Amino acid sequence: MIDSILFDRFPRPCMIFEDGTLAILEVNDAVCARYGYSREELTRMSLRDIRPPEDIAHLEMMVAERKRTPGDYRRISRHRAKSGEVFNVEVDLTRLEGGRTLCVISDLTSVGEAELRYRLLVEASTAGLAIVAADRQMTYMNPTGERILGKRDLGHDTNLNVHPDDVAKLVYNPPGETRNYTIRVLHGDGTYRWIEVSSKNLTTDPIVRGHLTAFRDVTERVEAEEALQRSEANFRMLLERSPTLTLVHRDAKALYVNRALVDRLGFSDASELVGTNTLDRVHPDDRAAVVQRIAETMAGTPNEPLEVRLIHRDGSFVIVEALGVTLVFDGQPAIVVFCRDITERKEMYARMAVADRMVSVGTLAAGVAHEINNPLAYVMGNLELLARELPFVLANSSRLPPSELYAIVADAREGAIRVSTIVRELRALSRTDESSKGPIAIEPVLASCLKMVGNELRHRARLVQEIASGLPPVDGNASRLGQVFLNLLVNAAHAIPEGRVDANSIRLHAFAEDRSVVVEIADTGVGIPPHVIGRIFDPFFTTKPIGQGTGLGLAISHEIVRALGGSISVESALGVGTTFRVVLPAAERSAPIVDLAATPQRGAARLRVLLVDDEVAVGRAITALLSSDFEVTHFSCAADALACLANGDRYDIVLCDLMMPEMSGIELFVELRERHPALARKVVFLTGGAFTEQARDFLSRTEHPPLEKPFTEATLRAAIDRVTSAASRA
Repeated sequence: MIDSILFDRFPRPCMIFEDGTLAILEVNDAVCARYGYSREELTRMSLRDIRPPEDIAHLEMMVAERKRTPGDYRRISRHRAKSGEVFNVEVDLTRLEGGRTLCVISDLTSVGEAELRYRLLVEASTAGLAIVAADRQMTYMNPTGERILGKRDLGHDTNLNVHPDDVAKLVYNPPGETRNYTIRVLHGDGTYRWIEVSSKNLTTDPIVRGHLTAFRDVTERVEAEEALQRSEANFRMLLERSPTLTLVHRDAKALYVNRALVDRLGFSDASELVGTNTLDRVHPDDRAAVVQRIAETMAGTPNEPLEVRLIHRDGSFVIVEALGVTLVFDGQPAIVVFCRDITERKEMYARMAVADRMVSVGTLAAGVAHEINNPLAYVMGNLELLARELPFVLANSSRLPPSELYAIVADAREGAIRVSTIVRELRALSRTDESSKGPIAIEPVLASCLKMVGNELRHRARLVQEIASGLPPVDGNASRLGQVFLNLLVNAAHAIPEGRVDANSIRLHAFAEDRSVVVEIADTGVGIPPHVIGRIFDPFFTTKPIGQGTGLGLAISHEIVRALGGSISVESALGVGTTFRVVLPAAERSAPIVDLAATPQRGAARLRVLLVDDEVAVGRAITALLSSDFEVTHFSCAADALACLANGDRYDIVLCDLMMPEMSGIELFVELRERHPALARKVVFLTGGAFTEQARDFLSRTEHPPLEKPFTEATLRAAIDRVTSAASRA
């Protein structure tokens, strides 16, 4: 309870009012003297009655503000006396118990206009204003400062209200200088608020004699900045740990690259990419689309993921689907690009497309092989006959010299053989593992390949052979492996320009290693570019100019080696050369000794041969080739051959084409097994290409190895000898 005597005799007007109604409850003598009302009149009034009518709305606003920010209060206002006089006052409000407030009034009538204006500006300032003496005690604080801090805090050491971690910032600046800083200050509610302070040292000013400090509450801003920093830190951590390839750029300049993208592009650290132009890592053909997409993203245009080829550090390409969004990064707008690596998916689709194309090409190749091999069969047969009969022809007369006639026949035979080789390569597209496998010695295969490729090597490089002795046999097929090594040797030769034989070499190195035989073919040629070396085994891919390569040689070689259980790899450096390494598993049994110079022995007696082939010319050629030692009967229709056998004709061997219209060789064989089982054991199948699944399946199960068209007289007689020998042993 306020001492009534002290209250009544206090020289400045004082009154007590009720907070809710603003009703005046008590006044002292000074109020009665200044306002002209009696004590009884004043205690029947409220604060509204001593304010000018035009200030009532402002009073209500101040009352509402006090309810939101309870505490002591100071403000300059205008009051009205009973006489109608309106005068300026400064009121200090202090809350009392029981919902009451003590109001101490200072009459500012005697205050000059300039000083009053100054006081009004200070009191109405939106910033907190305070004067802190040299001993750090606060001697003045305006109402805004009181609201910001939730208390007046006069006469106390200001350091006690500063957060301990921020006390070090309170280093007073020299007289006359201004210092700005942000600190945490204890609020009246017990929490700390962030205060942005601007303090000027006026301790030498005789009027101020302290630090004039302006401050404002920046708690929301600081907390928002801290939240943003935490958000950006979390954002960076999320991006860094994300497996999604992520890039942040502004105006195409890389600001951030996550670990996943750094690794995928073959770099060791993000610093190698940050600060660079992102377009430099985009395929030149894709840059225009990327520039357009950046503009659309910055404009907020919705879009779909864009397929882009990024350039790997080694020059190869990484295919991604990129989608960009605009975000604030480091306080400024930027584009965050999320990339999904689709390189493997694209490669898989490419392999699927190639596989699908290979199925079609393989089917076509088998059909083409069949159609070509049939005429080749009788072309080569007739050439064999011509070569055999040529001496007798020359014994009479000819318009050409004998040497030229022999050369013509030799060229024709070589051309037929080359066509046959091309057909075999086409058939390899259809099936690379259809040939039989067995233990073979690798040395004769390599020797044969070197002999065939000698002319290609002669004008380009020196041949260096390092073939270890006593190499174990390998499980494979001599013809197929010969195709592989011949292809690699020819490629090595073509990688070296002509004319510098002494400066270049092709090294053939064969040795045993870990139950395998390794063959390395190394050249000192131009090398293979790093960005294409991963594709050289893809079908139809070639680095040669248009018209000089089909892109099938290495693809077929790869499939042949893979089908034999081996592997083929390559290492290359531009301007240094290329090394192909073929690894083949060693055979578990020894290779048979084959006398390549030996020729099959002809039968002592004239055997009767039943020849069934729908190509009449093939029949004539085979008949002519065998006529000296065999009695050949040719039928172009399998049904006619069966009718002949049904009539009682007897034959010692059957030569039968596998693929024929009306009745195939397979169907004929089935009939022979039922009607003439002894003769069925003496069948030699002739094939120009077994391109149906049924034919392939039949040949894989039958004990009768086929004779592929075109063939020579020697291979035909050898096939007949094998069948007759097997039948005699049975």
